[in-house]
Amino acid sequence: MRKLVLISIAGFLLIAGCNNSKKASDANFAEAINQYLAKRGQACTSIGQTFPIDVPAFEQKDQYGIAPEMAALEEAGLVHGSNTTAVINGMMGALGPTPPRPVRQYELTVDGKKYFQEKPGVFGQSGAFCYGQETVDSIVKWTEPRTTGPYSETEVTYTYKIVNVAGWAERPDVQRDFPDIRTTIGGASKTDRIAGLQLTNKGWEVPEQ
Repeated sequence: MRKLVLISIAGFLLIAGCNNSKKASDANFAEAINQYLAKRGQACTSIGQTFPIDVPAFEQKDQYGIAPEMAALEEAGLVHGSNTTAVINGMMGALGPTPPRPVRQYELTVDGKKYFQEKPGVFGQSGAFCYGQETVDSIVKWTEPRTTGPYSETEVTYTYKIVNVAGWAERPDVQRDFPDIRTTIGGASKTDRIAGLQLTNKGWEVPEQ
């Protein structure tokens, strides 16, 4: 009889534990948002081009833009540059073919390939270097869950932080030429975000877009 009672209690606790995932709580909301961020929350800085990247000689002394960005990434070991010649495309190409011109051509290094991703852009594929992972820092507030159609829904306001930050992204020269990295790493936990969550048979989830 004692064993039966213990089994009954254990079963009740197991069921209660499973039902806890459906409660409206900071912990459940944070877990749901983190599951979403694990798939969609990489912190990346856009390059706007794919490799190899050719920087014309007349741009190599620019203080802003692709030239200083590539120079900083080369110092960080993510790209390697070499002097060569290439046909420059872009606005100049609208006037017809141009002869090869001196350029600094950059290719990804082995380390660079670990962080580089190609993403769809407005004008085709665009490159980005990803340097960290977003995760929930704190749950600020949430609305009382309401039933809309087949689901209960809530809006959760939260702050986030960047974890597992790549060493190169913390370099002063990289943050100087990629100010978005400095802003994101330094100000993420001060920024409020809102996530819409739905209650499913498995608990709270952020719907896939």
